[in-house]
Amino acid sequence: MPAEADTELHLLSEQKRVLRREMLKLRRAVPAEGRARADETIRTKAMALTPLREAETVMLYASTPEEIDLFPMMEALLRQGKRVVLPYIVGKGLMEVRSIPRADALVEGAFGIPAPDLARSAPVSPEEIDVVIVPGAAFTPDGGRLGLGGGYYDRFLPRAANALRIALAYDVQIVTEVPTAPYDAYVDYILTERRLMRRKMCNDNLTFEEEV
Repeated sequence: MPAEADTELHLLSEQKRVLRREMLKLRRAVPAEGRARADETIRTKAMALTPLREAETVMLYASTPEEIDLFPMMEALLRQGKRVVLPYIVGKGLMEVRSIPRADALVEGAFGIPAPDLARSAPVSPEEIDVVIVPGAAFTPDGGRLGLGGGYYDRFLPRAANALRIALAYDVQIVTEVPTAPYDAYVDYILTERRLMRRKMCNDNLTFEEEV
């Protein structure tokens, strides 16, 4: 790699690291009572989205205590008869997805995050996913995303090219700009406790519209 490109990559990585640290600190600072109310609002709005209602296969992630609690949503989707798939780490920066029959069909996985139990789950092709709920540290109103630093979703999402990408986030995670590289994943919808931002076609151009 040329020295100039290497320097630019290093600078970009450092910018991401600094912003990620700031945004995760903001997310941790959301009060517990406010967090619970926001989580319920976000889940309710998400379940009402047409793409999610019409989806047959939905990819979620096992949320940590600092993230929006997705487990009630996971259980609701399973009750509706949808196929729910979760990430399974297979290597550095690499993950596959596996379908789970129940929300408790999980074991401790990489980084201490719950992952599908191999004995109680089945592999699913990324091409079969209709909707992906995408995690992140920060998002921009036009679909930009700052990931959590592992690069897993940036590598995985191109393989699920037919899937609609939805970010569920607290409103404090919405920023004007995030440092991005050509390989960074974007999202189609961003849903917070206060607003919905979605990508749409307008005069043959992609644009984002916002609803409060």
